Amino acid sequence: MDVNESGARNTGRSFIPVFFSLILFLWNWSCSSGLKYTGEDRLSKVVMGYYPSWEKDSFDHSKIDYRHLTHIAHAFTKPDSDGNLIIDEGYIYPELVREAHKHGIKIIMSTGGWERSEGFPGMASSAENRERFITQVIGFCKKHHYDGVDIDWEYVSNKEELENFVRFIGELSRALKALNPPLQLSMAVPSGHFWGRWIDYEALIDEFDYISFMTYDYHGQWSDHSGHNAPLYTCNSDLCGSMNDTYTYSQIRKVPKQKLLLGIPFYGRSFDCEGLYQRFQNSQFYGYREIMKFFESGWERVWDECAKVPYLRNPEGTEIICYDDEHSISLKCKYVKDKQVAGIIIWDLSEDYAQGNSVLLDVVGKAFKREF
Repeated sequence: MDVNESGARNTGRSFIPVFFSLILFLWNWSCSSGLKYTGEDRLSKVVMGYYPSWEKDSFDHSKIDYRHLTHIAHAFTKPDSDGNLIIDEGYIYPELVREAHKHGIKIIMSTGGWERSEGFPGMASSAENRERFITQVIGFCKKHHYDGVDIDWEYVSNKEELENFVRFIGELSRALKALNPPLQLSMAVPSGHFWGRWIDYEALIDEFDYISFMTYDYHGQWSDHSGHNAPLYTCNSDLCGSMNDTYTYSQIRKVPKQKLLLGIPFYGRSFDCEGLYQRFQNSQFYGYREIMKFFESGWERVWDECAKVPYLRNPEGTEIICYDDEHSISLKCKYVKDKQVAGIIIWDLSEDYAQGNSVLLDVVGKAFKREF
C-alpha cells in the first residue's frame, strides 16, 4: 500500500483514471447536447464582418473563415420611400444563415448602404410608412432566421431627417426588443462631424446595441488631395481625419465604449499622383487581393510611420495605392484593445480572400482570440 508522509493512503493512482473518465464523459455530453462555442466565446471583441450579397458567386458561404467572427452583417436590403422592404434577387441565402449559426455567429440583416439609401427619407417621414417598414423587417428576419438589424442610412442630411430618424429608430428598437428572443440593433455611421451633425447620438444611444463608425474612405475621388484610405493617426495637419480622430469624436458625442465599433477596410484606393497630399485626377477602388498583385509588377511598399499605414508606389513614381495590410491592421486591433471599445466592423469579407485564405481576417482573429 502507498502512503504519504502523514501515513494516509495515497489514492493518486486510482484517481487518475477516474478523472480522465469524467473528462471523457463531459466531452461526450457536450457534443451530444449541442454545446458549442459562440463567436463571443472565441473572441474578446466584437468582429462584425459585412458580407455583400452580390459577391455570392465568387465568394460563397463556404469560403468564410467563421472562426474569426462574432457577427456577419448581410448587405444589403433597402427601404423604398413608401416604407416597403426591398429584397434584391439573390439576397436570400439560407446556406449563409445556417452556416453562421452552426459556428455560433449572429447574422444581421443590413439595410441601406451607399447608393441604396434614397428610400430612407420617405420611409421615415410618416408613422404609417415607418410602421409598414418595421413590420416587414421583423417579418423578414423571423422568416429567414436573422438575429438582428443593421441600419446604414448614408446619409441623414438635414434637421427634418434627423428628427424622423430618431422617431424611426425608437419605434424599431421597441419592436425588436419586444420579440422573444429580442433582436439586436446596430447602425453604421459616418466617421466625422460633416454628416455626423445630423445624427442625434444623445437621443439614440440607448436604442442600439452597437454603433459602428465607418473609419475608412477618409480620402478618395471626392477629396481635393491624395491621402490614406484609413489612417490610424492624422498627419501633415490633414483635415480629412483618421481613426484616432473619429474615436475622439465618438467620445465627444458620448457614445459608450461598450457599444462602439471602429471600422477596418480590406481594400484601398489609388491616386494618379507622385505621393501623399497632392492633387490628382482619378482614384480607383482595389480589394486587398488585387493590391497584392501589384508587387509582381515592381510596385514599392512604403510605410508611413506617422499614419501607421502603408501605401504602394509604382516604378514610374506616377501613382500610389493607399491601403491596409497585416501590420497596419494588427496596430489597429491593438488600438481597439487599448481604447477598450467593443470591437470592429470590416468592409468587406470578400476582399482579402485569395488561394483559400483570408489573410487580413486571420490577423484580426489572432489579435482578439481569447486565451482559455
